[in-house]
Amino acid sequence: MNSVSKRIIAAVMVFALLFTASVQSFAAGGDLAWEALWEKEGDNGVIIFPGSNESERRFSWYSATESVPKVIISESPLLTDSRTFTGTALAAPDGDFANKVTVTGLLSGNTYYYRCISDGFESQIYSFKTAGDEFSALYMTDIHVSFDETDETALKSTAAKLNETVSEAMLRNSNISLLLSAGDQASSGFENEYKAFSSALWFKSISVATAIGNHDRKGIAYKTFKNMPNEKQDNIVSSYIGSDYWFVKSDVLFLVVDSNNGSGIDHRNFVKSAVKANPDVKWRVMMCHHDLYSGRLPHRESENQLLRMLWAPIADEFKIDLVLLGHSHYYTITNVMYNNQTVEPYAETMTNPKGTIYMVSGSINRPRNDDEIGLSENVGYAELTNDPIYNIIDFSENSIKVSSYTLGSRDAFNTYTIVKTTNDGGHSSKLPSPFNYFVRAVGTVYSFFNNINVYKSLKDKGYQVNFFECVF
Repeated sequence: MNSVSKRIIAAVMVFALLFTASVQSFAAGGDLAWEALWEKEGDNGVIIFPGSNESERRFSWYSATESVPKVIISESPLLTDSRTFTGTALAAPDGDFANKVTVTGLLSGNTYYYRCISDGFESQIYSFKTAGDEFSALYMTDIHVSFDETDETALKSTAAKLNETVSEAMLRNSNISLLLSAGDQASSGFENEYKAFSSALWFKSISVATAIGNHDRKGIAYKTFKNMPNEKQDNIVSSYIGSDYWFVKSDVLFLVVDSNNGSGIDHRNFVKSAVKANPDVKWRVMMCHHDLYSGRLPHRESENQLLRMLWAPIADEFKIDLVLLGHSHYYTITNVMYNNQTVEPYAETMTNPKGTIYMVSGSINRPRNDDEIGLSENVGYAELTNDPIYNIIDFSENSIKVSSYTLGSRDAFNTYTIVKTTNDGGHSSKLPSPFNYFVRAVGTVYSFFNNINVYKSLKDKGYQVNFFECVF
């Protein structure tokens, strides 16, 4: 071995040691800071949600009593020359009040400092930075912060795992300004689970966009937990605890939809109106909870077939570039899909793909690596692991780059890039099949009757719910 090779190997070993040491050091400090936050503000759950665009942020937190909530915000860490925004307090299902405040007039690329205030509560001073033309997002799913009456440590330990995962991702990439969480933030839909979810340190500094998972629908607390922009309000069939919503960040339109609700008419109308409102945005990213293509779980494949019939035509018609999913707890990425079929193979770089890529990440607190069934023929890449998985997505003018990591790893286990040289890329402009209208109508009727079952289930659990709000 020559001297140059030895020096290269030595440099790599030093880098590996320094990276490991920095992660351990940061984790130790982060653990102490998080413990302090858990004790001081854990029950208040201060969290930032995205606004319609970078000029807005939407804040949420809990209080024991009702008052007019305020957010004081400034470009100074001492909150000098500050502005004050007021909001509303909503009665939450467990007796608290959920405070909602929207801040407007923010400038891109600036750092802002803020404090949340309500009756009997005053948060620490936190900060966030608005994104410029390029930004990064953290994508995770099935976080499953869990309250367990038989295990008093479960709530705190699952929240700690979330905090550890987000902190490691932020150490890798300080340009992250958004979390994309594809559903099942909580395991039982309890208010204390959402408070614990919100206790992650970085959720005071980055925006958090969440999709509704099937576990989130086990309770009704999500309804007052979230504070989302541009929520669809005129649904034929209710989503009850939340609805589809959209927001724009730089040159990306994010469409977050409730895949628990099969009302295809409502979903298509939502996507159509969001795209119409943002005609010049280059990238379109959709997020919902249910896995569509992996094929890993045989008992869910019949459900997946129905979901594909509903969602794939919407993605095709509106030229969605990337769909982020969850539910199965298996990491899979499809080939390029159009008309429910592979039109191009998955590759490390896909330039002007002629369709949509569908991605599922693994769970944070409930990873699964038992390969129950062979992969779908439409899957281009898959990974089995017992470790939590998180993904860092870098958005730039001409590309979306996705890098995937297991918690505690030094390097990404998979990286791929989608490149578009024009706004449409390789997407087809072919008109959708008339059959899709029939499928959407059937899904809407099915969802009406399914909501009746949801209403009965919530009543059986003792929740005070209104039949008409649950169903229509």
